[in-house]
Amino acid sequence: MKKSAGHSSVIAHLLSNRWNSAITEYAVHAARALQLAGFSQVMVALKGSAGARRAAAAGIRVVEVDGFSMVHLPEIVRGIHHGLPMGQTLKAAFVYGGPETFISKWIKATNAGVKVIRFRGDDRDAAAKPGGMMQRLSQGHVDVLLAPSDFIARRLDSRARKVEPGIDLDRIHREKSADPGPRGRSTCVILGRLDPVKGHGVFFRLFAQMLARKGQDRYNLAVVGEPENLSVEALEDQAREAGLTLGRDVTFTAARVDDINSLLSSACAGVVCSTGSEIICRVAQEFLVCGTPVVISGVGSLREIPRPSDGFDYGGLKSPEIEDGLWDFLEKARLETREIREARAAASAKRFGLEAMGKGLAGVLSELGIHPI
Repeated sequence: MKKSAGHSSVIAHLLSNRWNSAITEYAVHAARALQLAGFSQVMVALKGSAGARRAAAAGIRVVEVDGFSMVHLPEIVRGIHHGLPMGQTLKAAFVYGGPETFISKWIKATNAGVKVIRFRGDDRDAAAKPGGMMQRLSQGHVDVLLAPSDFIARRLDSRARKVEPGIDLDRIHREKSADPGPRGRSTCVILGRLDPVKGHGVFFRLFAQMLARKGQDRYNLAVVGEPENLSVEALEDQAREAGLTLGRDVTFTAARVDDINSLLSSACAGVVCSTGSEIICRVAQEFLVCGTPVVISGVGSLREIPRPSDGFDYGGLKSPEIEDGLWDFLEKARLETREIREARAAASAKRFGLEAMGKGLAGVLSELGIHPI
């Protein structure tokens, strides 16, 4: 990673999200990507938050604050400017939530030439098209509305720019030795927290119907994720009710996996079966970076992630179209050569890596007249 010394343009990221969420990941990766692109970064985050920890671990300068209200504004401004080498000036503030968007109006007013980039990428942004007087008052000072997908960008105004989230390719990458191959029963993997919105139960029924019609011993499911709003026992009941046999047709791992790259690379296909949300879908990107094709429900931004040869979108289809399409897709996935998976991994890494994210964000800043030096 490039060092920030010598870069005259400073980019501040203001993050009020406390948790290790998709928004936090986007913010931290945006800072890392822009640092790779030659900009100096500072992350302003809540004390003890996941964003503060992750940014610090990534080598980003971090300012920890108690909150993002007008009371905290002097502390935030001092933190951003403290310790800047001679010649470095604040050029832009990326804001990721409502409180920091509000105070960025005063940061912009008191720092000549500073631009404000407002990230829009949570579930509320997908619920309704923003508008109205309150929206104009709260975001009239925003120069760019930054969206992770066209799905969100289309709901915004002419200020919208799309930059897809980036993946740390040092952490997520293809494990060649884990290629599944066509022999034996092929495993499809559902990776992510155990939550009703993730749609496990719905997919269990589709999968069971496919096996019943096409071949009971050809495929199985591995469900990996930590319980959140849904227990393993409840999911096991849903699997039984769908007609799946535990231990044979479906297995559960209710914990984080140490060797994530082997898990992703060894799957016949990755499955993202959510019934809602998926405004930022990291796991679909991660499967593709590991060379593994994906089966998707098509909600949120999911349809934009796989290329036609890389995914099967069953959203909007009905039985038996789903079972027929799923079977055909898995049969092709099962017989994929190492070269096909290698090419998919390479193309996906080029598209989803931090370098690509940095180029996209640098392009947005360039439109605003902001360059590294």
